[in-house]
Amino acid sequence: MFGLETSVLATALCPNPKGSSKFQLSIDDLTFVGQPVFMNRADEYKQSEVPLSKNKELTKRNGDSEYSTDLDEDEELLKQFSRLTTSEEPSFEDLTTQTPFNVTSGNNDVSSTSTKQQHSTFFHLVFVLDPPELELCKQVDSIYKYVITRLTAALQYEQQRCGYVRKESELIMSLRDNTDIASMDKLMEITLEKSSLARTIRQVYESISTDSIAHILVNDYIDLSLQLPPLAPTTLFAPNNDMEGNEYTHYPVIAPYHALLLLEDPEEILRSMPLDSNPTLVQLVQILTPTQRLADLCTVVDCSLAQIFRIAAHLIYWRKAKIIDVISVRNIYVVSPTADMNSLPTYIEYFKQHFPPDFDLVKILASLSTPKPYFKNPLVSRELRTLYLEAITYLLKNDLVVQLHAYILLMIPQYIKTGYTKEEFEEKLRNGDYEGSGVSLNAMDETAPISPYDKASDSERVWLNKFVVNQPRETVTMFERLTKYFNGKHHVEEILFRETIKPRDLGKILSLFNREELIIVWC
Repeated sequence: MFGLETSVLATALCPNPKGSSKFQLSIDDLTFVGQPVFMNRADEYKQSEVPLSKNKELTKRNGDSEYSTDLDEDEELLKQFSRLTTSEEPSFEDLTTQTPFNVTSGNNDVSSTSTKQQHSTFFHLVFVLDPPELELCKQVDSIYKYVITRLTAALQYEQQRCGYVRKESELIMSLRDNTDIASMDKLMEITLEKSSLARTIRQVYESISTDSIAHILVNDYIDLSLQLPPLAPTTLFAPNNDMEGNEYTHYPVIAPYHALLLLEDPEEILRSMPLDSNPTLVQLVQILTPTQRLADLCTVVDCSLAQIFRIAAHLIYWRKAKIIDVISVRNIYVVSPTADMNSLPTYIEYFKQHFPPDFDLVKILASLSTPKPYFKNPLVSRELRTLYLEAITYLLKNDLVVQLHAYILLMIPQYIKTGYTKEEFEEKLRNGDYEGSGVSLNAMDETAPISPYDKASDSERVWLNKFVVNQPRETVTMFERLTKYFNGKHHVEEILFRETIKPRDLGKILSLFNREELIIVWC
């Protein structure tokens, strides 16, 4: 396997007992990652020591395999599983691997007064990666934290409960040793047919390799959903994230003005939910539209905004929805730089079946190759507004287009920013007395972003006040409220929501500045 003798590989993947610690081994370009599990005989059969009142037998659950038993009275094992699994939510990181898994099982002979039996003392589920060298640490940490530890914990629990891993390993080994099959492919086919552990490992491998979610039922008893969280794209002018630096940094920041766009049909999402799902979650999935703000959903489903946020985060994490701004004809959409054009024929066929002939996908994408508002799009008339929004919804769902946001930067002359008059600044530059960071001899023409109005220096405040001279008091108040957002960190939609104003109110303030003093960045 991988050009290595299996006996050599098995020895390398059986470390000395050091508790449940991370295992990592690199051989040439391959990296082997796992979490070895060492157990005592008492651990494996701890379940048999649970006292039963009135000779009550442990009953099988409906649909359980031959190794499953009811654990209603085994509270200690349940606590152990809770301790083994982690409740931390992952950050959005990416991993694609096309490597197989190995299960390494160790056995020791244990003697008793009456019989001599074989008991598992060690097993090791190993993931084999072949990542680029620069991504090695990130990919290893990601798959270890979000897949290996959780799957291994479930297997350890089942091994302690009913000897599941030992029995499945013995079954797999017996198929290999006792089956007269010349073809390895045929042996794999039979193994997958007979062994539920083999099927579980294959399902996890295929899901993780294709960057999708693995929904598995370990031994028909433990329900797990495993995934490598995707890395959310960030922008240069992204809003401040209070969680910067921790594992949630790459999650999208959910705001009340956002909307949820379901990535699957509501019926499909509801079918994938357990029967005891949160009623609010079910109701929300049924009524969600991309033209409705999260803040407006509170009154519709009669719950708090905090609960709406939790449900939204749940749907985003399990890739059932994505965060967008409310779809509107006022928004500006362009073709996504990461659009999958290889799947374009599929999208074209969908458009032919669901939209009139006037809505040719190729022409629409061509018209969106450069930023332009809805009313300037030559392919769309006012009569087709509803169809246009439906088309944009489909394109957003499939990452063919993205929305551009406008970030506002108010620029102030460098000499005012540093607190000098124009004459004083010229004199200092001429004499070489000024040592400001990044200031050159032609610094008189340089500008810098303005400080927030409440934190502006006296010279900055004087410069700002000249724009509202002789303006009504309402305009001055609005001006003071809005200038704090003109630092390139808040897009227009956020400003409108935070200050509960209309676009024309913001436009009135922006009209007070000259073109040289105001920079609008679209991204």
